[in-house]
Amino acid sequence: MKIILSIIVFIYAVIIHPVSDYEVSYSFDIDKEEIINEVNKLRAKGCYCGNDYQQPVGPVKWNQTLYDSAMSHAREMSKYNFFSHYSRSGKNLGQRLTKIGYPWKVVGENIAEGQRKFSQAMDDWIESETHCKMLMDKRVDEMAVARYKKYWVQHFGKQLPKQPQRYKKRSSN
Repeated sequence: MKIILSIIVFIYAVIIHPVSDYEVSYSFDIDKEEIINEVNKLRAKGCYCGNDYQQPVGPVKWNQTLYDSAMSHAREMSKYNFFSHYSRSGKNLGQRLTKIGYPWKVVGENIAEGQRKFSQAMDDWIESETHCKMLMDKRVDEMAVARYKKYWVQHFGKQLPKQPQRYKKRSSN
């Protein structure tokens, strides 16, 4: 009986429902500190993006809202099998972040597909002039990276300054 059960499980697992490397886990645990350190190391030393040298710039810090937005976009691309800086409904990153309440002044996005490790996605972004310039953009000070199946999404931002609260004068009656 054990042999028959083992054969049935094997047939299901290998023939009926083969599992790709990307299906083993839907969202991959990422090491936020390692990612921030790698990005900030690049930003601190400067680099060439294409033929243009980018001067060293200040560090970025992790932002959970940017992570949530990046993960949402990675999941959407995976679910509907597309690869784009725009959502399926045509929304750009700024529109998507406004919708979830991120009060942005500057935003940017890098996407990658198929890399197994963050270092591979990072290398590919550095090799792409426009993605590299996003990594080195001095206007941003927050960032997050999400991975879902084969998709990597990196969101950058700088929030609008907080506005002081205005108090209405109470009318005296």
